[in-house]
Amino acid sequence: MILSSVNHLKNKVLKELSVLITGDYVLLDIPNHKNVGDHLIYKGELDFFSEIPFQCQTQSSVTFNFSGEIKSNIILLHGGGNFGDLYPMHQKFREKVILENSNKRIIILPQSVQFDNKSEAIESAKVFNQHPDLTICARDQYSFEYLKNYFGQCNIIMVPDMAFCSHHQKSKQATKDLLIMKRRDFEIGDSDEIELSSDYSVSDWTTFEPTLNESIAKYYEKVNNQLSKSFFKAVKKDSVFGLFPLRTEKGYIQMGIDLVSQYKFVISTRLHGHILCLLLGIPSIIVDNSYGKNKRFYDTWLNEVEGSYFANTIEESLELYHKMNDDN
Repeated sequence: MILSSVNHLKNKVLKELSVLITGDYVLLDIPNHKNVGDHLIYKGELDFFSEIPFQCQTQSSVTFNFSGEIKSNIILLHGGGNFGDLYPMHQKFREKVILENSNKRIIILPQSVQFDNKSEAIESAKVFNQHPDLTICARDQYSFEYLKNYFGQCNIIMVPDMAFCSHHQKSKQATKDLLIMKRRDFEIGDSDEIELSSDYSVSDWTTFEPTLNESIAKYYEKVNNQLSKSFFKAVKKDSVFGLFPLRTEKGYIQMGIDLVSQYKFVISTRLHGHILCLLLGIPSIIVDNSYGKNKRFYDTWLNEVEGSYFANTIEESLELYHKMNDDN
């Protein structure tokens, strides 16, 4: 069974993090956007919290972070793949939290690291390295070594992705053979153009597809952001998602499960497309992204996991898929 072969990754998370969280905590930088992968991470964080004897006192996203003084002695920052200069809003938010909370324990949950600009890494490290009780969880071997080199005054540990702590089930019987999950943003890199074929379907997370439903959702999210910021600043209250959240993390995740459950096999350019497949018992090939994040994670944790395969390009993954089918 594929799922049984990834259970050790959940156990690794529990082992590494349980000893660090010694009291009640807050969780900051949680997702309120449409990337299903981030919501899978968030769901894994929530499921992990249910297995430790302490309580989350408050949660907040970057967009709707209007909290004043943090009373908890432990601050957790959401994991993912945005540590570095590719997504500066999240990195700057971490730096702000670190500077304002030098007297608290801060734990950055498992992150992949990517700085394209060395000077940005050096400047960010100055902020991190001055904090007396800061742990950064690296999500892969490359990130671990990079953090040791630049952020070496912090406690650096290597921990798998938090999504492995989450629990999911297929929503339907698979009736189609192959899905190619091809992301629509800059992380796709130089991946191949795909010829349309009746042999497979091509889609990103459905939340990124240009459908009428997603166009409406995008409009309401924009209105929500504008109204909510003014409202919550005026009344000085906290909010995670704003005035009228369209979807909870369960809603986003269900959309991802509904997508991949239709297929017997998935080729994914998204790391969490691949991880979700493994959690559902669907064999999958992960294709590398523009800067090597997917390969780094695969080499660190997944190269011996049943049903998990790697390819550098979509073309290469199709060749591997057809070879496996021919062999069978």
